[in-house]
Amino acid sequence: MQSQPVFDPETAWYSIDRFPLDPQRLAARNVITALREDPSHSRFDILRTRMLQALSENGWRRVAITSPTKDCGKTFTAANLAVSLSRHETCRTVLLDLDMRSPSLHNVFGVSDTGAIGDMLRGKISPEAHLQGFAPNTISAGSHVAVGFNGIVEPYASELLQDPSTEAVLDEIEAAFQPDVMLFDLPPALLNDDVIAMRPHVDALLIVAAGGITRAKDIKETERRLGENMPLLGVVLNKAEHIETSEYSY
Repeated sequence: MQSQPVFDPETAWYSIDRFPLDPQRLAARNVITALREDPSHSRFDILRTRMLQALSENGWRRVAITSPTKDCGKTFTAANLAVSLSRHETCRTVLLDLDMRSPSLHNVFGVSDTGAIGDMLRGKISPEAHLQGFAPNTISAGSHVAVGFNGIVEPYASELLQDPSTEAVLDEIEAAFQPDVMLFDLPPALLNDDVIAMRPHVDALLIVAAGGITRAKDIKETERRLGENMPLLGVVLNKAEHIETSEYSY
């Protein structure tokens, strides 16, 4: 297993709770970057590297991951990217489940003690108390990933994302954890206004489409709703029958 970075005891990284990674569970939920047995895992590594280059070149940090409609594989894309990023030894990553009307990231990672991300965004609990990191594991996933899970459906998700408290908490996370990348797993863009509400807090966009499901006009409408000034990092095309990365474009 690769060496883990040593965090200063005074930093937020040192104090967060950590959860175990079950390689077989992750593989069963199509986190193909876990065991790396599926050849498609390398595509996530390529996506990771190109994304990091684009972020570095433009001074960006916050990436919204969304899809036009449901069942395109956006959460699996976010999870695979997080594991892939964890193997980049100098990259600190924060991943937040902001699909608050239908949270599912905790199911992918097998975490039951999730808390409510809405409480963190409202300032009721600190990011250090809510975020969780990877425990030492057998798949060489690094300790420098912090995940904000959510086990409580938030009926007023759009209103919460527009509340000044959300901006303050995101800024607090940046100050305390100093992440190189912040990934936001957002709801489908054409389903409600949550993605639009999140727009002011995002530097760039990653759209996940599903082969045989997503139409070209849906992708264009997603881009239109986010505005022509929102940088598009790429479109990830998943196979509808397996929810795995087949190709992507920039």
